[in-house]
Amino acid sequence: MPALASLEKDTYGDHGVDEDNNGGHEPIREENIYGTDESGFFPEGGIRVRVIGARGKKTQHQQSDGGRENTTVIVTICTDGSSLKPAVIYKGQSYHVKLGYSKKGWTDGEIGVEYIKDFHDQTKAKAEGHTRLLLVDGHNSHYTLGFLLFTRNHRIHVLCYPSHATHVYQGLDVVIFGPLKLFWTQEKDKWLCEKRTKVDKTNFLRIYGAAHSHVLTLENIRAAFRRTGTWPFDRSVVTTEMMAPSLETSCQGYLPVQPTTPVRAVT
Repeated sequence: MPALASLEKDTYGDHGVDEDNNGGHEPIREENIYGTDESGFFPEGGIRVRVIGARGKKTQHQQSDGGRENTTVIVTICTDGSSLKPAVIYKGQSYHVKLGYSKKGWTDGEIGVEYIKDFHDQTKAKAEGHTRLLLVDGHNSHYTLGFLLFTRNHRIHVLCYPSHATHVYQGLDVVIFGPLKLFWTQEKDKWLCEKRTKVDKTNFLRIYGAAHSHVLTLENIRAAFRRTGTWPFDRSVVTTEMMAPSLETSCQGYLPVQPTTPVRAVT
């Protein structure tokens, strides 16, 4: 398919190589190919799970702290099965020591620049001066001038997944984030039951870290790249059916409450 052909050529070159500083060519090494994505975590709620409750009772309630403050975690994985230390973004109005922040707890342009600097610091020793490749989605924080200038000056190639296709190509979405949310819910519930204290900035990393360690294993990380056909590169993984547009399931809309005249006549 055209999207896959473009991905193959742009990622690995015509023959899986990249131009070096001397005008020659060198392979982009397996240990220098990374994928990154972010996911939000809330103190309250979580994924749906099956529970055991009283017979005849339709609804089973579980106590939580009711917090709705979003905390974003940026996860970065490598094709060799390793992962970087996660970057955590808290909601706030000002910087906290060693913590990133944004007004809504989401990634923005400034944090994007700080992230790529941290990425460089964590990967430059392993790269040994060779080119690194970073696979990203279309979030605007990956394409600010500061972000792109930094990557250009430090031999980091940035490649964006095709639009509306991260559910197919993004290994973190396909393999990692589902189990990560499951273990996050379990660790959070365990904390609330044992400690009887709410989840906040002071204990988030301790709770999240346990879930992160459970999921970010060598086998899972390699599966994230393999199941999306990214590494080893495999066109057959992504089929035409997987990239087909959504089918229309309804051609008539319905209002939940019948409006009064003259609105009814207009609709």
